Amino acid sequence: MARPQLGDEISKRIIDLIIERELEPGTPMPTELDLMADIGVSRNSIREAIRALRALGIVEVRHGYGTFVGSAGSEALRTWLLFRTRTPGAGTTGRLRDLLEVREMLETELTRRVARRHRPELITDLQACVDRMRRKGPDSAAADREFHDLICAEAGFDLARELTRLFWDVYRAAESELGGPAASAVSTAKRHQTIVDALVSADPDAAEEAVHRHFDEVRKRAKAGSYGGFGS
Repeated sequence: MARPQLGDEISKRIIDLIIERELEPGTPMPTELDLMADIGVSRNSIREAIRALRALGIVEVRHGYGTFVGSAGSEALRTWLLFRTRTPGAGTTGRLRDLLEVREMLETELTRRVARRHRPELITDLQACVDRMRRKGPDSAAADREFHDLICAEAGFDLARELTRLFWDVYRAAESELGGPAASAVSTAKRHQTIVDALVSADPDAAEEAVHRHFDEVRKRAKAGSYGGFGS
């Protein structure tokens, strides 16, 4: 069995090989024999590295077909974040607030950029989300998530959009386990309406302030211990 440090090094070398050869997602990986020859390690070491990379989504094993370059989605990071925020005795609520802070940093800058320039259709789509938020139920929460995703998509930064989605999903999954009263649909819609109004005015400063006020309200609920079911 490869030592942990050696295993990490082999994994990094396989990643380097994927990048150097410009292997796209879905492309067949080199065979074990080829990897053994290229890297100069045993078959078992290659297999252990492949298992590690598979867990990260960097490679994909299709039984009966072979090993392929994976899409390297955010599932591995989602699993890690969920574990970190839910570990007993590890300051769960504090970590949820930390996660909220990171989301705020990302979304504040993205919203400022969108305020400077955006498609007219964006306002229509965001307003539709706000209208849906005013109604309680599963669709209200879905509209909340879609609202933030639309702004991230408009900003044009795919990585930031993926991270925001990830933070949203992890936050909601973790907070739901802590229980607490649901947020007022009217209050949630009002906070998001303020952001829409700032975008309509094409005012980056007003947009930033609206985002901060939105997250301030969520933090107040968190501080009071009402973690479950509030809009964010």
